[in-house]
Amino acid sequence: MEINRGQRVKKLIGVIVVVLVLAAGFVGAAYWSGQQAERWYRDALAEASKHPNVKMSSIRYERGLFSSKAATHYQLILGDSGGASLPDLSFSTREEIYHGPLPLAGWGVPGVPMALTGGVVRQTLDAESSDWTRELKKLYGGQEPLTAIAQVGFDGASNTRITMPPLTLNNVQDLQNFNFSGLQGQFQVAPHGAAVQGNMTVASLEAVGKPAAGGEGQSAAAGPRINLRDLAATVNQRKGAFDLMFGDSNFKIAELRVQDPASGTPVVFADLGMDATAGLSPQNPQQVNVDALFKAGKFTVESWSGTGSMRLAFHNLDGAAVGQLQQWQQKMATKPDDPQALDELLKLVKTLLRGKPEFVLDTQAKLAQGDWQGKLTLNFQDYGDIDPAQNPAALLGALQKGLAEVAASKSLAEIVLTNIAKEQLQAQAGGQGGQAGEQAMQSAAAQQVAQQLQGATAAGFIRLEGDKYKSTARFEGGKLFVNDKEIP
Repeated sequence: MEINRGQRVKKLIGVIVVVLVLAAGFVGAAYWSGQQAERWYRDALAEASKHPNVKMSSIRYERGLFSSKAATHYQLILGDSGGASLPDLSFSTREEIYHGPLPLAGWGVPGVPMALTGGVVRQTLDAESSDWTRELKKLYGGQEPLTAIAQVGFDGASNTRITMPPLTLNNVQDLQNFNFSGLQGQFQVAPHGAAVQGNMTVASLEAVGKPAAGGEGQSAAAGPRINLRDLAATVNQRKGAFDLMFGDSNFKIAELRVQDPASGTPVVFADLGMDATAGLSPQNPQQVNVDALFKAGKFTVESWSGTGSMRLAFHNLDGAAVGQLQQWQQKMATKPDDPQALDELLKLVKTLLRGKPEFVLDTQAKLAQGDWQGKLTLNFQDYGDIDPAQNPAALLGALQKGLAEVAASKSLAEIVLTNIAKEQLQAQAGGQGGQAGEQAMQSAAAQQVAQQLQGATAAGFIRLEGDKYKSTARFEGGKLFVNDKEIP
């Protein structure tokens, strides 16, 4: 019996020792994870602060054994407003950081996963950090208006889920009705921000303003209305040469409808989207190409309706200079009055121009009133040793050559030009004349435009081919040609 009792005691002591070792190991791992979490927080702050329009700073960081608390301030830099006062969009967030390898301190906290990980960060808005965050908190009635939960790996990679809950309001301030389906987002970020991939969606948003009060004996007019349906944004980018982000990003909106009671006809965009791509030039690995395509599958604006697209492209950009230009923007955000800023910018511009960059603007539209197609291509070069600060006209030498091609349906061109001429006649008449005067101005404007188009065609500035007006302008060797006719 004594032998069995001794063996049981030894086994119990062994179990206790194992538990104590595991507990000590877990505490040590949590302490190490806390150090890593703080390092990840500092690195993420430094990486995000590279954006020229966002200034981020740590308010505090209180590290504990199993969890830590932090607060971060965000200041949005919107640039020069031209003297107009801009709204203050700065705000702060609160971070609850639960240390790995198992974030037991986050047990029972909504959204915090109990998985093997380096740590979990739960980020929320600080409602008292600004006027608009206080108002947002009030509208949500005490519910957290925005929550981001990031699961951070041992290598610093993160997987973040962002949510805004649905919100329904009735008769609040200037809103008669407000219905927001909520926001969902998921983003994966590689260590040190080397890559980012993710998406964000909003199923619907509807806002109806309160109607304007009518005068005596008049009923109140309907309020303004905004409807948005199926917004989706995606990003898939990776850091590459020159410390630049390459890859794709896009957003799509199934429908955007804006109803202004004063105009009567709603403004509608369907299948509205943007696709942007940035990558190294296949012809020269030292240069970068950036392309962005904006398109509307269908739109209606007053009497105009149809489809349209616009493509912006920047080719042959010196990669190192683009990276330095981003650094210059970051510096200007913190030191806007730096006396050396202009000289530094001109040096970067000259470096970009030496690579002979190209700018392309391509627009197309198919309207009920007719079709439009236009393309502008500009090629640049180094303007030489002239100091543009002393002689700004030297910058004109940066344009090596350019080509503009325009084709518009005869009906579309005549309608657009007639509307412009009519507005000018109305401005001269001071808006007087009634319905008869309106018809007279319409007739006078149409006659004026017909004469102008006939004169421009006779002079060779435009060509009428079938039912389309066409024109080509070309700049090369310091000379300008319109339809191959030199313009002195």
